[in-house]
Amino acid sequence: MMSRGALRSIRIRLRAYTASFRAPSFVAYQLSLPVPPLATIFGLLSAVAGRWILPNEVPWLAYCCTYDARVKDLEAIYGVERRKPEDTPRYSERNIVWREFLVHPELTLFLPVEWQEPFRRPRYPLVLGRSQDLASTEEMTETILDPVEEGQLFGVLLPVRLIAQNGVTAVLHNLPIAFTADPDRQPVRVEMFGIIDGQRTQRRPSTANIRQADGWLMRDRETGIVVPLYRQEWLLHGDR
Repeated sequence: MMSRGALRSIRIRLRAYTASFRAPSFVAYQLSLPVPPLATIFGLLSAVAGRWILPNEVPWLAYCCTYDARVKDLEAIYGVERRKPEDTPRYSERNIVWREFLVHPELTLFLPVEWQEPFRRPRYPLVLGRSQDLASTEEMTETILDPVEEGQLFGVLLPVRLIAQNGVTAVLHNLPIAFTADPDRQPVRVEMFGIIDGQRTQRRPSTANIRQADGWLMRDRETGIVVPLYRQEWLLHGDR
């Protein structure tokens, strides 16, 4: 039975050996965010669809991400450049940097049910960050998301307004919502988020308690997972 405000959803669980969600503004040391930015999710949807997907095509989405550990390794980075947008990129330099990545990440996506078929036959490989972070679809199940006004959250991004009004401890980052297509690749919009880490400790992640949700939270009726729901209007325009 559908309650008021409930949404029919497809729950998609992706797993990988590694994931890397590069934090902006870090150059010499490539720090990984513990939760993928929304731009990474739209990149994943674009890979599934085989074309560029922007927020104006997705009515809503929600997700959370957990992992076992965060580690680092040395990596060779090859820089590329092109003088004009239409030019073919050329290698310009090679550097050795520390790169951080997540071990055994699990990304749980909630999407409108029409995304079920594209995820059954993705056009391009699914990755959680870089090309080497290949992911596989472990579960795809129809479920119901019910609105709630409070809940225990883990492995999510929350707009800074919710972080402040709930007194939650979180690392803050300005993160892109999505990017336009090549060759321009400009951010559609940038928003400040608080990151609620989803690292699994004793097989379960620690949680943040949100008591004033202002209509942001949804609970998966089957698993009990509580996630923030990013609606299209907010993705495009923020709090207006």
